[in-house]
Amino acid sequence: MRTRLVSLLVVAALAGATTGCATRRFVRNRTEPLNQQVGELDKRAAENAQKVGDLDEKSTREISRVDEKANAADARAGEAGQRAAEGVTKAGQAMERADNARTLAEGGIAKTDQLAKTVDNLDNYQMSLSKTVYFSFNQSALTEEATQTLDEMAQPLSDMKRYVIEVQGFTDVTGDPGYNYSLSEKRAAAVVRYLTERHKIPVYRVHQIGLGKDMPAQADDRREARKLSRRVEVKIYTVAELPQTAQQISTPVQPPPPSNQQ
Repeated sequence: MRTRLVSLLVVAALAGATTGCATRRFVRNRTEPLNQQVGELDKRAAENAQKVGDLDEKSTREISRVDEKANAADARAGEAGQRAAEGVTKAGQAMERADNARTLAEGGIAKTDQLAKTVDNLDNYQMSLSKTVYFSFNQSALTEEATQTLDEMAQPLSDMKRYVIEVQGFTDVTGDPGYNYSLSEKRAAAVVRYLTERHKIPVYRVHQIGLGKDMPAQADDRREARKLSRRVEVKIYTVAELPQTAQQISTPVQPPPPSNQQ
């Protein structure tokens, strides 16, 4: 009986062992394909992740390159805008200088016309004496030589009754036109002041104008020409004494009217 029971237990154990092996083979046969598929999927996922990483890196490089180009384009556009603004500014300055030059030219013409009108009845006057005094560079003060020249010129005027004095100031060709007009007027005014204060010449007989660099002196040497251009020309106009006739007595030649110009 015991032997039979042992045999049954052995058979049952063998049967269980056989069933367990079959189950493990079944599970293994079922899971191995799944494991392979999972491994394949993991591999593909890793490859995709690598590709995505490569794509991100490439995209980052492209974006950086595009940003650099955009920044360079912005910089060039900024420089172009700045150059354009500078061009507009220079054009405006050129137009302003042209307007100033035109204004100065018109002023010079007006001054010349004024000078012609200042000496009334100029046809009745003849230039009897002309002197030129010179000035240092950028100066309007009379030199000792200039005062001596004016003294010699003024001496015979005390015996004259009908005369007018024309005083024209000039500068050399260097410098701003507006500044040169002002400087030439100061030089002419210095001569007029000396004649009226030192020699008591009536102001109404003296007519002055500053012509700047409009009429430069001529010389073979440029430096000498500039030196000679820094000058004031003083001209005395007198009326010739004519025999007294009835017509002259009734219509005497009158001196020019007083002028407020200094």
